[in-house]
Amino acid sequence: MTVPKAPAALPLIGHGAHLWFRPMDFMAGAYELGPLVRFRPGRTVSYLITDPGLLHQVLVTEARYVAKGRLTDSAGPQIGVSLVMDMSFEGMTLFASHRRHRRAVQPAFHPHRLAARTDAVVRATRDRLADWWPGRRLRLERELLALSNEVNARAFCGGSATAVARALSGVQAHLNRGLYWRSVAPRWTDGLPVPGTGGFRRARDRLRTAIRDALGERRAHPGYDEGDVLSALARARYADDGSGLGDEQICREMVFYLIAAAHGIGDVLPWVFHELAAHPDAERRLHQELDDVLAGGPVAPEHLPRLEYTRRTLLETLRLYPPVWLLARRTVDALDLGGTVLPAGTELVFSPYAMHRHPHHHAAPLRFDPDRWLPDRRAGLPPCAYVPFGTGPRKCIGDRLSMHQMLTVVATITSRWRLRPVPGVRAYPSARVFLSPRSVEMVCEPRLTRR
Repeated sequence: MTVPKAPAALPLIGHGAHLWFRPMDFMAGAYELGPLVRFRPGRTVSYLITDPGLLHQVLVTEARYVAKGRLTDSAGPQIGVSLVMDMSFEGMTLFASHRRHRRAVQPAFHPHRLAARTDAVVRATRDRLADWWPGRRLRLERELLALSNEVNARAFCGGSATAVARALSGVQAHLNRGLYWRSVAPRWTDGLPVPGTGGFRRARDRLRTAIRDALGERRAHPGYDEGDVLSALARARYADDGSGLGDEQICREMVFYLIAAAHGIGDVLPWVFHELAAHPDAERRLHQELDDVLAGGPVAPEHLPRLEYTRRTLLETLRLYPPVWLLARRTVDALDLGGTVLPAGTELVFSPYAMHRHPHHHAAPLRFDPDRWLPDRRAGLPPCAYVPFGTGPRKCIGDRLSMHQMLTVVATITSRWRLRPVPGVRAYPSARVFLSPRSVEMVCEPRLTRR
């Protein structure tokens, strides 16, 4: 099969300018060229996957023949090698190494542990709402990112959350300049200094210090466990030899988990409230469901399975605005992908953002429609046409944690407040390390719930 080339590449930087200045348009429009598209983020060639069938082959059926790609490699020196990257154990393939490590840390994300943290999420959200008042004008993306840092510091570090949340906020302030440039810039720029990365390194080191302090408390009290992730990692063991994770490895895991986890509440929920304000019927249905299920009380674990429309609203928001908008893989062996044989070492790229807006698989893809996730309507969706958390052996380990937190926060906020947009202010997404909202300005309006 002849693979089409993306147009308008420039000397030296290839399509790097597109990835910096108009990445979402570049990715979303590539399906028109074909299921597999050649492009150059620099001097070297990469292949963009636009077809869900080919993506399913890479992520699921032949996952053992691919590894993480350059987008992930670039993060390794910045945050440390962890589960999201390619772990390497002596005598094991990269696939087997990842499976060994994932099985050791998976119990930290068990659904029972997540359910036990519901009350902590509710408390953190209510603490944040205590500073809201009728008519207050919010930069909602900032407000919810601050809440996300607090919620996740508690979820991952329990009673040590205050210092961790403060340090995590510092990392978020420098994240884009600290990581994104290295992800999309041509490789020949790797040795060049990048303004702003020093601030990221200093903030990252403060976060590592806060995590090490919290881990030291766990080591000093082995039986201590608030249901937080750190307590579980301190007790994690590899099944084959019974060894545990070293302190530095736990620290690297925690840095990645905390950075990634913040972008559920922080990046997705501003769009939930933005879309609800723009679609009054959807907002009315969600309010009705919350009134019926919660009956004026706080959110509890047993409520979450019954919040069906609220969950569909989240699924639809994740379709339109997936925080992880761009991912990559690299072939370990030669791979026949849709009739094109790609040699070992070939860089593959895919965009959940673009896949979710593919008009051949999502009817009216720009329309906000939570009911497209009703069982009968989603039944015909091809595998990998919807991948907000990835899929296959490397699916996001925190997908359930993120959905649990987002449902709890949406239900807690929406039980008390309606958020109305500020006239004349346009909210827009910015695609860097994560797909993040900008300028989501909204006004607080109290909501009377049915008792």
